[in-house]
Amino acid sequence: MKNVFLAKRLHSFKYALNGLWHLWKKEINFRIHIFATITATALGWLIEITRTKWLLIMICVGIVLGAEAFNSAIERICDLISPEKNTQIKIIKDISAAAVLIVSAMAAIIGLFIFC
Repeated sequence: MKNVFLAKRLHSFKYALNGLWHLWKKEINFRIHIFATITATALGWLIEITRTKWLLIMICVGIVLGAEAFNSAIERICDLISPEKNTQIKIIKDISAAAVLIVSAMAAIIGLFIFC
């Protein structure tokens, strides 16, 4: 019984990894955020930031990438529900994109505090 539970949990990672692969292949903004992550990581290693600053960087990266993933999922759901132009769907997609903009801007500000 315990092995079945563990096998099911491990198998669920396959779906999450498929989602990450899809984000990488299909979502240009996700790749831009990954590039920003690599840049921040390289800069952090270069200037040898403290553990606390690494923690802040990791939190920002997780929030931004997670927000981008949610935004992409919301956009896909909206496109499925209403493939034609729809004012309400546009507002939903705009708000979702705004959420990514907000967390990305805050991450950039935190990055400026850390690296400048």
